[in-house]
Formats: sequence, structure tokens, C-alpha cells
Amino acid sequence: MEVIRADAGWKKEILRFADGVFGTDLPPGGFAQLIPEVYGPDAPCDGNHWLILEEGRIRALLLMEPMSFVCGDDVLKGIGVGTVSVAEDARGRGYMQLLLKTVREWMKKEGYAFAVLSGQRQRYAYWGYEPMETCLTMQLEPGNGKHGLTRACADGQDGRISFSEMPEGSEEEAYAFRLFESLPIHTQRKKQTFACHLKAGLCVPLVIRRDGAFAGYLCESVRDAEHRITELELIDMQLYPAVLKAYWEMRAPGGFSVELAWYRTREFDFLERVCGRYLLRQGHQYYMADLQKVLCFFLRAKKRIFGLPDGEWSFRVREEDGMEALFFCLVKEGGIQVRRFGKKEAGAARWEAAEAWEKGDLARYLFSPSPFVRPKSGAVPGWLPLPLYLPEADAV
Repeated sequence: MEVIRADAGWKKEILRFADGVFGTDLPPGGFAQLIPEVYGPDAPCDGNHWLILEEGRIRALLLMEPMSFVCGDDVLKGIGVGTVSVAEDARGRGYMQLLLKTVREWMKKEGYAFAVLSGQRQRYAYWGYEPMETCLTMQLEPGNGKHGLTRACADGQDGRISFSEMPEGSEEEAYAFRLFESLPIHTQRKKQTFACHLKAGLCVPLVIRRDGAFAGYLCESVRDAEHRITELELIDMQLYPAVLKAYWEMRAPGGFSVELAWYRTREFDFLERVCGRYLLRQGHQYYMADLQKVLCFFLRAKKRIFGLPDGEWSFRVREEDGMEALFFCLVKEGGIQVRRFGKKEAGAARWEAAEAWEKGDLARYLFSPSPFVRPKSGAVPGWLPLPLYLPEADAV
């Protein structure tokens, strides 16, 4: 048995193995259709998989795709973990534990601050992955379109809206990429594969036009006849009601839902007035390899989006090596500081005064819906939750 980091020559075998393990859970076309930017015909598939081999044959593998958050000049480096696959006759040998351990060690060496994955919660909790981030699903039924959206579009702007599939390599793709990159916080994507990236999960990227001119884009998912908008960006947000009404009339007369980051307050304010119902939920599972970097990035991001009140917060948490550390967070006169101390360095008085947290509880409290329903003393009011949200197109 050996563990290797695969080069491009393994692509065919990686696809054959992963498609075989997931079987009928995959759509026609397998992973090449499901995540075209990673596994499609033009994807190099070079260096982004760890494999376990027995006598030269793949027995287990996982994908580790670079995935970073960007806020202004700040970049938080992470990876997306996916395509977690073990041969049926090789299960129970600890192969996936070995691969996850290998990924953690590699992340530390390369300076990645976090990893994100989807899957059964308890399975990955052993490796420090916790369900985090706060997501909103806003559901609009036909009646909400007929009454709520129609009233909101009394000026008739919706009649000037049209949709068409986004062509790869087109001028519209470049416009859409620039619009995405103008967001105050976003993931890091590649300009040359932007449309392909949006096709992950069998989604369809659509160009939005007003009077024939580019007005924005949306990403449409249709599963079991249920329509979802997983991403929607516009040059002029005044068009938001008109775009939703046009989408309902032209593409989803039976109703649809909109996936939304909780900090998109303008969109939420409108949708809350017209939707039938909405769901507040936790999102993906994250492993925080460098909590200091993560805290610093997302505190700065929240300051950029909402502003942050001055204050300080100290807490203790047990890290992966079993040792406790104290984190001191300070916001003062626009500056943000996050420092990490060991017990001796912190001093007895500061150490004892700091709140003690279990790491999983802390992770959920920082990013999940927990602060909305479980206020706790210590954290400065207005700091939490932090604005973590991974669009569906970025999940591997």
C-alpha cells in the first residue's frame, strides 16, 4: 500500500474509480458532467488528488481543490475536499482516515487556513470538520409571483428582461466574471473558466439582458422539477424584482427558491416581503487549520460589509495537538488585531479570565446560526456571526 499525489496521467483511472464507487448516485456522464471544471475534457486533473494504491491499483482517493475567499486585498487560502471514494472491498481498513490525515499535514505545510467539504456530519467530526456558515433559502410559490412580484414591478421593467445560456469564452462571460469579482467578499475563481465553473452540480449559467444589453447573470439549478437560483448578480440592483418576476414567468411558473448568504441584506429585505417561506440553516463543514488567520480575515470582511463596533474578546480553545491556546481579538478605531498566546505567554490572570470553548462549539458559534438563537456573554455585540458563505458552484 502506498499514498501518492496523482499527476495528470491518473485522470482516466481517477474518473473510472470515482464513477464506479458512486454509481447510480451520479448523473449520466458521471463526475465529468457533475464538476466539469475539475473533471471535464479540458481539465488537467494534475496534482489535486491523493490516492491510496495497492499493487498499482486505486483503492481510495479524494480531491483537494484550491478554494480561497477574497475581500479587498485580503485572501484566505483554503481547499475544497471532495470525491471521497473508497473501493467497497477496501472499506474498514482506515484508508480514508489516512487520506484525511495526509491532507491535514499537507495543508499545514503549504499554509492553507481551512478546508471545506460536504457529507455525513459525524463521519468527519473526528477530523475537526464542523457544520458552519449561515445560509438562507427563500421560497417563492406561484401566488407569491402573481401578487408579490407583480406588485413590485408595476412599472413594467420585467417585460424588458431576457435570459440566455452563458457561452463559454464569450464577452458576456467576461462581464459576468468582473461583476462577480466586484462583490465585497467572494471566492477566487478563474476568468477563463468562469462559465464552466458555474455549471458544477448540473447548474446552468444564464446571461440576464435588459433591452438586449448585459445586465447580470444567474445560475439556475433544476432538480426533480424544482427550480433554484443559486447565484444572482446584477449591475443595477434596482432590477432585482423585475429579474425575479421575469424568471418566474419565463422559466419557473411553478415557483422557485433563491439561495442567499445571510449578509445579502438588500436581497433578503425584498424577498422576505414577497416569499412564501424561508429557511435559515447551517451550510458546509469546515476544518479551521489556522484559526488566527480565519478570524482576522472574517472580522475584516464583516467590518467592510457592516462595520464593527470597537471592543475586545478573549477566549481559550484546545487545538489539534491537544494544547490550549488563548486568542485575543481587538477592534479599535478601525483597526483589527487577532493574537494567539500560549498559557505561559498569556499570563495567569488573562488566562483564567478568558472564556473556555470546545473547538466545535466555538466554530459553530463564530459562523453558524447559533448566535441568532443562543446569545452568550463575551463576544462583542455586532461581531457575530462572521460572514462565511460558500456558493454552491464552489463546493466540490
